[in-house]
Amino acid sequence: MINWKFGIILFFMGLMVLLVPRYILPVCGYQGFEPMTCTQTAIAEMFMGFVVMTASAGMAFSKGRQPLRWLSLTTLAAGISVIWIPEAIGHCHSTRMPCNYGTVPVLRLLGVLIILLSLASSLLSLKKERD
Repeated sequence: MINWKFGIILFFMGLMVLLVPRYILPVCGYQGFEPMTCTQTAIAEMFMGFVVMTASAGMAFSKGRQPLRWLSLTTLAAGISVIWIPEAIGHCHSTRMPCNYGTVPVLRLLGVLIILLSLASSLLSLKKERD
């Protein structure tokens, strides 16, 4: 039952990571500005959102502890990537650009929440095994 709840919550977090850089808080390239490095960052973040959605759907329907644990670690790695991608690929450094004041801070927040939920799910799967 717990894996179903974590799976659904993480699915919607992944959906948010998928939608934020393109539709909710679009980066410069999607708002009519010249495409810059933030556009490539947005594409990579949308892929990470898809990875989180896929792994969390597996978490929601997993029956055993081992799949739940491995899928939790997959979403944990994807959450770390969500935080790390804007620094690795880059984003606009002007404070007037929408990716700098909107997209990147929200993606970092979503990445932290994905990490926390993944850790909680992984720890609960370990606890279930000991009981």
